[in-house]
Amino acid sequence: MAARSATGCVAIVALNGAVLMSFNSVRTLLLAIAAIALPMLASAQTIPKEMGAARTVGLFNFLCLKHLPDLDGIERAAGFGEFDQLLNGDLVPYMPEIAHEALRGWRYHDHGEEYILTALRSRADAAVGQQMPAFAGAAGTTCSLRVPNTQPEPVLGELTRVMGRAADKTWQEGATRVYSWTHQQPDALSFVHYYVPESKGAKAVIEASVYLNK
Repeated sequence: MAARSATGCVAIVALNGAVLMSFNSVRTLLLAIAAIALPMLASAQTIPKEMGAARTVGLFNFLCLKHLPDLDGIERAAGFGEFDQLLNGDLVPYMPEIAHEALRGWRYHDHGEEYILTALRSRADAAVGQQMPAFAGAAGTTCSLRVPNTQPEPVLGELTRVMGRAADKTWQEGATRVYSWTHQQPDALSFVHYYVPESKGAKAVIEASVYLNK
C-alpha cells in the first residue's frame, strides 16, 4: 500500500522527538502541501450546508488539508467543531500497526451520520520505502477522515474534480478499493488516498499524506 499508515497522512521532519525544519525544508513542505491542497481550497472555501459529496470533501479539506502538517491545528479545528476527543481505549481501533510518535482522534456527527477524524505522526513504513526508496524512513504526518460509505461514486467524482485529474493509481486491497493521487518533488512526497469498502455499512476513508526527505 503506497502511503497508508492505518489511518491516513502528511509529514514533517523530526529528530529525537523534536521538530527540526530549515527554511528550505519549510518552503519545500509548503509547496508539496499546496500542490495537494490548493485545488481543494479553491473549490471548497465554503462548506456546503447540504448533505452530500461536496460537503464531505469540504470537511476533509477544512479538517485535514487546511492544517497539515500541524497536529495542533487539526486539534483546534476539531475543538472548533466541538468534536468528542477519543482517548485511551476509544483510540485502539485506529491504532496503526507501525510505530508512531503521536495519534489523536475525534468523533462527531453531521446530519445524523458519524464521522471519525484521526491525525498521526510517524515514519514512512516499508511500503512507502519500497515504492519510493528515497523516502524510506522519512518523517510524516497523516490526517484521515472516516466517512459514511453511502455515496462512494459522488465522493470519488468530487475528489477527482478538486484534484484536477483522475486517480493516478487504483487497486484492490481485499474488500476495499483504493484510489490514489501522488505528487513528488525532490524533497517531498505527497499522497491523497480514498479507501472505499465493498460493504455499505463500513466507513470509507479519505486521507492526505506528505513525507519530507530531509
